[in-house]
Amino acid sequence: MNLYSDLNNYLLKFCSEEALKGLVLANKEFSTLSSLEFKERASRKLDIYRKRLKELPTHYPKGHLCEGEEIDYSKIEYLECSGNKLTSFPDCLRSCKFLNCHDNKLTSLPDCLGKCKELLCSSNQLTSLPDCLGKCEGLECYDNQLTSLPDCLVNCKKLLCSDNQLTSLPNCLENCERLDCYDNQLTSLPDCLGKCEELDCSVNQLTSLPDCLRNCENLQYYGNQITSLPD
Repeated sequence: MNLYSDLNNYLLKFCSEEALKGLVLANKEFSTLSSLEFKERASRKLDIYRKRLKELPTHYPKGHLCEGEEIDYSKIEYLECSGNKLTSFPDCLRSCKFLNCHDNKLTSLPDCLGKCKELLCSSNQLTSLPDCLGKCEGLECYDNQLTSLPDCLVNCKKLLCSDNQLTSLPNCLENCERLDCYDNQLTSLPDCLGKCEELDCSVNQLTSLPDCLRNCENLQYYGNQITSLPD
C-alpha cells in the first residue's frame, strides 16, 4: 500500500467531517506535499479516546501514521483524550488549539494553553482554570468543582459551566453567545452579556437579571427568586 492510500485511510479514521472538507478544498496543496510533510502534519494530532490510560502515551499508538515514534507534545495541536483516567498533563502543550479531556480525573490544567481555541474539560475534579485562555472561543467546564472562572475569556462565544460551585462570572463575556451556568451558586450575572442569544441560568440564587439580556432569544431561569425580567 502506498503513502497516499495510507494517508487516505488515516484521514478517514481520525479526521472530523469538517476537517476532511477542508482537506478537499486544499487538495492542490496536499498533492504537492512530500511524505515527510504528510507525517509532520499527522504528528500534530493525537486521538486516544477511551483507552483507559492513567498517563499520556510517550509514543504514537497503533494505527497512527507515526505509529511507534516518540510524541513531542509541544507540537501537538489537536489532542482528544476524553474518557480516560488521566490525573495531570505535561506543561508543554503550547501549540494545542483543540483539547478534549472530558471525563478524566484531572485536578488542574497546565498554564501553557494560550493557543487553545476549544477546551472541553468537563466531568473532572478541577477547582480552577488557568489564566491563559484568552484565545478560547469554546469552553466546556461543567461538572467540576470550580469556584471561579478566569478573567481572560474575552473571546469566548460558548461557555458551558453548569454544575459547579461558582458564585460569580467574570465581567469579560461580551462575546458570549451561549451561556449555560445552571446549578451553581450565582447571586448575579455580569452586565456584559449583550450578545448572548441562549442563556440557561436555572437553579442558582438570582433575584434579578441584567438589562443587557433584553434581546436574549432563549432564556431559562427557573429555580431562582427572580420576580421581574429585563424591559
